Amino acid sequence: MMRRLAAVTVFPLLLMLSATGADARERLHLPAALVAAITAACPDCATRGVIACGDTDVRTGPKYLDHAFQGAPPRAYVMSWPMGDKDMRRLSETLPLDAANTAIAAAFAEMTLVAATPDHGARALPAPKTSAALPPALHACLADPDKPWGCCAAGCGEDECCEKSLGSPRIRADWQDPESAESLTLRWSRNGGTRLTRVDAEGTKTSYACLAWGPLRLD
Repeated sequence: MMRRLAAVTVFPLLLMLSATGADARERLHLPAALVAAITAACPDCATRGVIACGDTDVRTGPKYLDHAFQGAPPRAYVMSWPMGDKDMRRLSETLPLDAANTAIAAAFAEMTLVAATPDHGARALPAPKTSAALPPALHACLADPDKPWGCCAAGCGEDECCEKSLGSPRIRADWQDPESAESLTLRWSRNGGTRLTRVDAEGTKTSYACLAWGPLRLD
């Protein structure tokens, strides 16, 4: 049964969720100069971990930078970790649907997106505009902590929160880069399809695949 919280508890709950990225394990193995530049632009990136983006072969570890820089001029992007599956389930267990969506959007609005350059420069973009929508049936299922959450690509059980039948969360963040006159849009997926799209002033698009299964360490 869902444990409802009053609306006034939403923001204290968000503060609690904001600490969940600090246990990042997988590393990007970035050069010390780039780690320092990203940390200066985004302190949360060092303490909470990051989502890291690159080309379609992007991966963690020493090979990350080989696949990170894209577009013209070449840039790589990382963003501070917003929340994960456990956080979204906790919100579904404790908040009505609209309040849970508001809390998720607020957590993603706290992300800092950092643009990095091959010469180890880094700068933070202004805060994004965000939206979030948990499908009502998925939200109702996640309110039961005893039901596992899966995409169920090959068969689903009645006692599972199956995105194949219940729908997937739709989370979006939009940034405007005042320095480059570019726009960037993140579409988040928990099942490996998170993408960042960069559009320049002429309309040229560059698509980045993002590693979003858990918070990653910069070092």
